Amino acid sequence: MSDFTIRKMVESDVSNVSFIHIKAFKNFFLTSLGKGFLETYYSACLKHQHTIAFCAEDLQGNLVGFATGSSWAKGYHRSIFMNNIFSFLTSLAVSIVKKPPILIRLFKNLEKNKHKYDMGEYAELLSIGVNPDYKGGGVGRELLTVFHDEVRKRGGVKVALTTDKLNNDPVLAFYAKAGYETFYEFTTYPKREMYKLMAIID
Repeated sequence: MSDFTIRKMVESDVSNVSFIHIKAFKNFFLTSLGKGFLETYYSACLKHQHTIAFCAEDLQGNLVGFATGSSWAKGYHRSIFMNNIFSFLTSLAVSIVKKPPILIRLFKNLEKNKHKYDMGEYAELLSIGVNPDYKGGGVGRELLTVFHDEVRKRGGVKVALTTDKLNNDPVLAFYAKAGYETFYEFTTYPKREMYKLMAIID
C-alpha cells in the first residue's frame, strides 16, 4: 500500500505547489522569478481547458508532489499568458523594472518548440515536482503514470517533455525507463543544452 495518494490539483493547492516547485527546482529560471510569479502561473494553468494537473498527498494530507502539463502543447503557454497578461505583469513588476529583458527571456524559455519539425502536436509534461524529503518513494513515478492515463483519456498518444542534457543522469534514466526517447536537442538561453524527449503511450 502506498503512503501517498494522487488527486487532481485545485486552486487551493497553488501556494503549496509553488513552495514544492521552489524546493524541487532550485537554480531554475522560473524559480528565480519568485513564489508570487509561480502562484500566478499555476493558477492561470488551472483555468486552461488543456491543462492536466495532479497532486500527491501523504497520509496526513500534506502535499508532497505535483505534476502539470497540457493535453495539447501547441500554443498552450502563449494562450495562458495572453489570457492572464495583467496578472503576470503584476507578479513580475519588480523584476521587470530591475531587468527589463526578463520578460523576453520568460517567453523564450516557455515556448520551447525549437525544432523546425516540432509543431507542438502532442501532450506535454511540463513539471513533476517532488518534495526532496520524499525522493525515491515512488511519488514521481506514480504522478507520471497518472499523467499518462489522463492523456490517454483525452485521446492523446504522444507525450513530450523538456529536460537538461548535462549533469542530469538520474532524471534522464527515470524518463528512459518510462519509454521516453530523444526527439531532438537544442540550446536555450543562456547556452543551456536541452533534450526534447518523446514517448508513445497508446
